[in-house]
Amino acid sequence: MSNRYTDGSYLAKNPSWHKEDAPWKLMHILRVIRDARLTDFLRVLDAGCGSGDIIKTWAQQAPQIHFTGWDISPQAYALAMRQKPDNVCFVQQKTPPQENFDLVMAIDVLEHVPQYETWFKKISSLAPRIVLHVPLDLSLRSVLSPQLLERERQSVGHIHFFTARRLKRFLQQNGCQILSAHYTNKYVECPPALPRLKSRIGMAIRRLAHRLCPWGSALLLGGYSLMVVVQVNPSDAK
Repeated sequence: MSNRYTDGSYLAKNPSWHKEDAPWKLMHILRVIRDARLTDFLRVLDAGCGSGDIIKTWAQQAPQIHFTGWDISPQAYALAMRQKPDNVCFVQQKTPPQENFDLVMAIDVLEHVPQYETWFKKISSLAPRIVLHVPLDLSLRSVLSPQLLERERQSVGHIHFFTARRLKRFLQQNGCQILSAHYTNKYVECPPALPRLKSRIGMAIRRLAHRLCPWGSALLLGGYSLMVVVQVNPSDAK
């Protein structure tokens, strides 16, 4: 069945497939793994890997780890296969590889999947630990300006919208124990050039709020995501 990820329309709107965000995302992935004190993994699956640049970058830093990238998109697969390190392989298919992994990542994927509950159960059967990065599109600002959610739907294909509380409740209902979590905000952490004084003052206020109270900023202003690593306990799922 064709969709925006397989018919080329997503690539047309996002020609880099967000390759430029890979170093920033990897920095937060390594942080949450370090905070959770995870060390015993040698086989990593990146589910919904897109261009694959996260694991291609990580693979160069960790040659002892074998990485597999999986995506449904033939266009993403073609991008991923460019300059692929030896310890990385990519597969393009509808269903995840039926192998055993030590760690599964789903970075900015859950919000795109129509039946994300079913999809999550599939990937959670592949490894004992999962790293997720999920946009927190629901905020007071988006409630007051619902066109913001429609913009996310049209530009980058978000069809599910989360708060941190909703995401954590979903994970707990699916038998997952949260080992570590933190908020991310690329706009605040890697701000663009702001020539106007008013914009620079606004950014200074945002950065202070991000440092002192990220959960409050996420609820009020939006623009945040949650990076979280969980331990999967399938027998506890409700």
